[in-house]
Amino acid sequence: MGLKNIVVFVEPSNAGATRARYAVELARRHGAHLIGIFVASSDGPIPANAYVRGRDAMRRLIELHDANAIETTSVASRNFNTATNSADITYEFRIIREIESDDTKLHCLHADLVIVGHPRPGGLPLYSSAEGLLLATGIPFLIVPDGWPSGAVAQRVLLAWNASREARRAITDSLPLLSAAQSVSIVVIDSAKNRLHGENPGADVAVYLSRHGAHVTTEQIDSNGSPIADVILQHAVHGGFDLIVLGAYSHARVREAVFGGVTRSLLKLATIPMLIAH
Repeated sequence: MGLKNIVVFVEPSNAGATRARYAVELARRHGAHLIGIFVASSDGPIPANAYVRGRDAMRRLIELHDANAIETTSVASRNFNTATNSADITYEFRIIREIESDDTKLHCLHADLVIVGHPRPGGLPLYSSAEGLLLATGIPFLIVPDGWPSGAVAQRVLLAWNASREARRAITDSLPLLSAAQSVSIVVIDSAKNRLHGENPGADVAVYLSRHGAHVTTEQIDSNGSPIADVILQHAVHGGFDLIVLGAYSHARVREAVFGGVTRSLLKLATIPMLIAH
């Protein structure tokens, strides 16, 4: 199954424009339909002159608020249109109100991939998160950090493999990206501490991916006591990778704890796009 429906959350900022271009490139490469979503603020910032008297003053205040809302929507739409204009893809642009954030998942449920920014809100409603939507929908999220430069998109991929169910799910969810990438490095950290890896850690996964057309290598790394998140990110930076793929995991059952410690740490430190599945 390929990527045929991609959702990207955009906002009126440079980061939002970069994210839209990132999504367009993925859609172009995979022949996918792209849905841009802008979350319109339900209230917005309160101006300094928000407390006024008189009917005319109140009307002017409301008009000012409406004008600001129209402007932000216009900029977000323009960013998306600029990114899609010259691309040979099908696309659409949707506007939802922040107050309707509970319905945000409905716009994600029929996607193969959802692209958001980082740090929060990253284009999402203020009270939503990639974590909550990942759990609610089961759709993989690709998180593009603010400041990520335009350029290579999912060409050199680092796959963090720990022989877990979640890591295997990440492979399934990202298979179209892995198969289309220039190279995929399966990184196994502290393999001797995990019996699930077997005698040749990463070998079976490498064979599986190669049969799907991926160009795969395997690497075994010792953490030497360093935090796993630090090891993954440093290796990704030094190796020139432009995407990290991993499974989000936790033994906790509560909604807010679906991301495990490694995943949370990576999100805090991330300077490279990450695809997270659960």
